[in-house]
Amino acid sequence: MFIPRAVPGVFALLLYCLPFIGVAQPVTELPVDPIYLWDEKPRISPDREHIKDQRVYAVDNPAMIPYWPEAGKANGTAVVIFPGGGYVRLAINHEGHDIGKWFAARGVAAFVVKYRMQEYGFPAPLLDGLRAVRQVRKHASEWHIDPAKVGVIGFSAGGHLAASVATRHNVALGEADPLGEISARPDFAILGYPVITLAGADAHAGSRKALLGDNPDPELVQDNSLQTRVKTDVPPVFMLHGVGDQAVPVGNSLAFFNEVQKHNKQSELHIYQTNIHGVGMIQGQGTVSSWPQALELWLEAGGWLNP
Repeated sequence: MFIPRAVPGVFALLLYCLPFIGVAQPVTELPVDPIYLWDEKPRISPDREHIKDQRVYAVDNPAMIPYWPEAGKANGTAVVIFPGGGYVRLAINHEGHDIGKWFAARGVAAFVVKYRMQEYGFPAPLLDGLRAVRQVRKHASEWHIDPAKVGVIGFSAGGHLAASVATRHNVALGEADPLGEISARPDFAILGYPVITLAGADAHAGSRKALLGDNPDPELVQDNSLQTRVKTDVPPVFMLHGVGDQAVPVGNSLAFFNEVQKHNKQSELHIYQTNIHGVGMIQGQGTVSSWPQALELWLEAGGWLNP
């Protein structure tokens, strides 16, 4: 049985022993409460974060909620999870907690990120995404994670954030991160029906407005249209999208993958016969419900599920 996220308000540490790359490890303490991303800064109070209709709104104090593999089953891989919601809200259950449980059951340490959104705008979400990857690597030894096996996964606008981390991990954004010496480049990226472009017919106008405002600078729009940011160091990417997606057109994934495949042939794009957006891991929705099986095969082929 995986170790689920802590119930808010419970402050406890779990004594737990995880093997890593075949070597016995000493007993250590793994956090079970949400991990505040910017731990060197005081928390904002009052905190406006609240839940409505099973979505999280108005994150002021970004954090990541850990899901640990069953004792003895960890393979050293970690994944940072960005739920979607148009940079307005977070679909924290079906694009967050469900994903964390799925990975933990396969030996992967998973971290569901509550990142800042429209209340802050760009670059706050990207800063949070980069910091989450750096926090995982900072604690890799004590959490029994291989720092060379840290990936990201995101859905919809969370997919835009995950793709931003994968393509803009070395960009200078405002105040320097005290953890800036730690690489924020993910070793793999998984993008579910992602927002990619913020310009043109395929742009998701809601995400653009929430992230960049009503009348954004064209250069800022271009910088955040991520098909233009793919470079030779892009990590392996797994993508899924519905051909008839009515919220985020499939052209987003097609444009991004067209650039990715020029540089990284370990990548895959899966297009499904559905118009559903936000499917998560919900079953019974036709062929698109099989994407987790395709992902598992891809992760196995890449060695991400092997100790």
